[in-house]
Amino acid sequence: MKSIKLNLGKRSYKILVGQGVIKELPGVIKSLKFQGPIVIITDKTVAKKTGRIMTPVLKRMPNESFYVIVPPQEGSKSIEVFQETIHKISKTTKTHRPVIVALGGGVVGDLAGFVAATYRRGVPFIQVPTTLLSQVDSAIGGKTGIDLPDAKNLVGAFYQPKIVLSDLDFLKTLPRTQIRNGLGEVIKYAIIRNKGLFEYLEKNIGKILSSDISILEKIVYECAAVKADIVEKDELDTRDLRIALNFGHTLGHAIEAASGYSNLLSHGEAVAMGMVLAGEIALRLDMLKESELNRIKSLVKQSGFSMKIKGITLKTIMNSYGYDKKFIAGSNRLVLPKSIGKIEIIEDIPLILIRTVLRKYV
Repeated sequence: MKSIKLNLGKRSYKILVGQGVIKELPGVIKSLKFQGPIVIITDKTVAKKTGRIMTPVLKRMPNESFYVIVPPQEGSKSIEVFQETIHKISKTTKTHRPVIVALGGGVVGDLAGFVAATYRRGVPFIQVPTTLLSQVDSAIGGKTGIDLPDAKNLVGAFYQPKIVLSDLDFLKTLPRTQIRNGLGEVIKYAIIRNKGLFEYLEKNIGKILSSDISILEKIVYECAAVKADIVEKDELDTRDLRIALNFGHTLGHAIEAASGYSNLLSHGEAVAMGMVLAGEIALRLDMLKESELNRIKSLVKQSGFSMKIKGITLKTIMNSYGYDKKFIAGSNRLVLPKSIGKIEIIEDIPLILIRTVLRKYV
């Protein structure tokens, strides 16, 4: 088991990475002296696939525990599902403040975190990410929220968990498509901060897609360490440091919103496409060498991601892009790569350039 300390003063917590770390959950709850019931928010698919792992853990829980099941889709990050979840919890925990445990991927983590941040003005929260994407990214850093039809994560809060338990045994339950989905975020970390990780991905992409646990452990740890370092320096996203984590997400989120959060593409696919688009824009601004862009595109393609945006119109993407939270006083902002391992924030990029690059891939 490997441990990373995310230092945020009174809100500091550990990220534990390894096989079997979920066994620490009962002890964590006992040591933190939580008195209320334990509410495990998850989705139907995760509950079924993780049952064998979770059953012996639940038997050792010091407090009463119960599940709240939400649909296994991005649509669960909605006001309607948020309200339904709060209602189910309030019916069962009338006289106690519960502990919220997020058991699942990024959708469950974002929803459960927002529930924890807002129910009774804040209750204890633990992240148990079960996907590669959530273990390397979304479970760390305290960003929680839900989507509106216009754009992703327009309603949310910063709310840090008490601990993150990234058990690699959960990754064994995932289909290849979910490993690929997580690779979108993994590649992001390599491009923004870790050239050595990018080279490691190039050499081991086949083993990664085959769920080699020893390689996945290195990847989860490396990405979690990068994110922890960035969050420590810019927890509330106010110092233009945490924005680096949005590489690939600005246009990626616009594509997701334009799809109506449908099954046309996953979050990882949208981020992968967003990184390619950002690379193309950087190339046309003479920031990035073509050879570096070709390496990015090659790794994205080898990871199994499509290089085309299908079933979504350019107009719809641009409309969703207009709602992006990174606009400041009407000026757009994009995180663009200067090279593999280095990025820069660029403002006031001509919309005609963004449209031109999008048109190449739509």
